[in-house]
Amino acid sequence: MLRYSQVKKYYSMKRLFVMIVLFFITSQLNAQQATAPAKVIMDTVYTIADTPPAYPGGNDAWNKYLKKNLKYPKKAWWEELESDVVVEFIVRKDGSITDIKHLTVFGWGFEEEAVRLIKASGKWNPAMKNGKPVDYKGTVKIPFRLRTSKGEKD
Repeated sequence: MLRYSQVKKYYSMKRLFVMIVLFFITSQLNAQQATAPAKVIMDTVYTIADTPPAYPGGNDAWNKYLKKNLKYPKKAWWEELESDVVVEFIVRKDGSITDIKHLTVFGWGFEEEAVRLIKASGKWNPAMKNGKPVDYKGTVKIPFRLRTSKGEKD
């Protein structure tokens, strides 16, 4: 036969267990209410447009920008390495640049420098489709060369 103290202990443990379960249930309900799903806006990002995006001033201005701002990675310079880095990014309707990532992996700091150059390039002229600016995903190749060969213009 069970003693009174054993019965009392049993029911107090059972009560404690029920309280713990209720605590976890209510905390889960509160957590679910606090994290409402964020509204996701999906804009179309084009890869083909009537007019692709362009750096302000065109290719000549882009080449001048690269020549002035490109910082050759020191490790690669010491090892006399050259590379071409392909960078993908989105030019938004307002000309801002987002979602920058390199598609090539050579290492030695080339990719980091190419991404830095794109981030620092400022606003571009957006792509146009049916006479309206559109978001556009494109790529650009950034060459890293130690020196120009004879006959080439600087």
